[in-house]
Amino acid sequence: MGLSEYQKKRNFSSTNEPQGKKKLQTKNNFVIQYHQARTTHFDFRLEHNGVLLSWAVPKGLSTDPKDKHLAVMVEDHPVDYIDFEGIIPKGNYGAGTVEIYDRGNFIAIEDFDEGLKKGHLKFLLNGEKLKGIWSLVKISAKNWLIIKSDDDFAKSDNPKKSKLPFTKCSPQLATLANKIPKGENWIFEIKYDGYRAFAFAQNGNVNLLSRNGIDFSKKFSKITKEIKKIQRDNFVLDGEIVSFDKNGRSDFSLLQENLKKGKQDFYFVIFDLLALDGQDLRKQELLERKNKLQRLIYDISPLLIYSAHVDKGEESFKFAKENNLEGIIAKIATSQYSGRRTEDWLKIKCYLRQEFVIAGYTTSSKNQLLSSILVGYYNENKLIYAGKVGTGFDDNEKLSLCKLFEKIKSKTCPFLQSIKEKDANWIKPKYVAEIQFAEFTRDNILRQASFLGLREDKNAKDVKLEKSQ
Repeated sequence: MGLSEYQKKRNFSSTNEPQGKKKLQTKNNFVIQYHQARTTHFDFRLEHNGVLLSWAVPKGLSTDPKDKHLAVMVEDHPVDYIDFEGIIPKGNYGAGTVEIYDRGNFIAIEDFDEGLKKGHLKFLLNGEKLKGIWSLVKISAKNWLIIKSDDDFAKSDNPKKSKLPFTKCSPQLATLANKIPKGENWIFEIKYDGYRAFAFAQNGNVNLLSRNGIDFSKKFSKITKEIKKIQRDNFVLDGEIVSFDKNGRSDFSLLQENLKKGKQDFYFVIFDLLALDGQDLRKQELLERKNKLQRLIYDISPLLIYSAHVDKGEESFKFAKENNLEGIIAKIATSQYSGRRTEDWLKIKCYLRQEFVIAGYTTSSKNQLLSSILVGYYNENKLIYAGKVGTGFDDNEKLSLCKLFEKIKSKTCPFLQSIKEKDANWIKPKYVAEIQFAEFTRDNILRQASFLGLREDKNAKDVKLEKSQ
């Protein structure tokens, strides 16, 4: 066919697919690309006479000789397409994600040109995944069948789906910093304001878990349903469940409000891919994981949002501040996913806020239900007092908190220090609150603190005072 049909179908000003102008000195290579387009399929390509002969194979190449899978011959592709992975933008021919599934070289068992004329090709594949002999048999103008030969690499049963390499994971956490790191190896993302969550997907089932193992699958059922639309055997996603306000900002208080009202107005902003198709990706470099993630969730659902990044930290932080966002996350582009707090990830905040443990509350003549909450943080398993928070809750919030506190009342003060509060009521340190504040005093007591909501996704014992590097 040549490449005229290939080039006619593509607008190279809006797609980064190879134009086919390079003359490459290669021979007898093949590639299988997983293509999530209007319909998901595999593209099988064999190099011959300076082009890639190409077939779209909906079910992929089977290793079972009993299977006869349809392979639809399409236009020839340029040889440099053999390395192509990425996203073909909307509005372009074949729009969707392309990912290399397998590649290697092949040997023609019979004369290849003669086989093309007769409609029968036989070849040995030596790929990274697939090995052995297959045949392509023409049954109509463009339709062929691809069939595995009964050789040492054949399997009598279809191969089993791969399994998740792990079903539990500790989150990678960012260290608080007060300066934006400099250097070419840093990338920057918006810091989203919601619940951290992992999605473990296997064979169509999805478990959505909080960072401390709470099952979020039903609570955020709409997100769980959308994740099931991703057509891969298994994968693990890391991201943040958020609600957006009318200005497009993630808002933790709005997230809490939507939960109380039973509204499924939630989004999953995904920033990392930890496993895919049975492979643990955590030792791969961050940018490599992110590239695979972007292709995986491209155009799947408006509720699944890829966390984009930039390489300009100062501009990113300026944007966050101007738009009243919580801050930014800086990440080393080549870093692995260690599942602990490191300086490979840094958080730079536009204003001060963090979680604190609630261990008591006060009342007053004006606010007989609840006047303020008494909060602290852990240091070497001792609960350290950090002050009281008296704003941020309405009457409904106060009533809701009092109902929770009633069940966990304590006769003794849980804090290490002796607290002199006239109308203090002590509770067991079970609940974690998100608090925004102006600053700490010299004695590490909060000033101008405001309650934003409870954090059921975090364990009280894990709450420590954040210190910038």
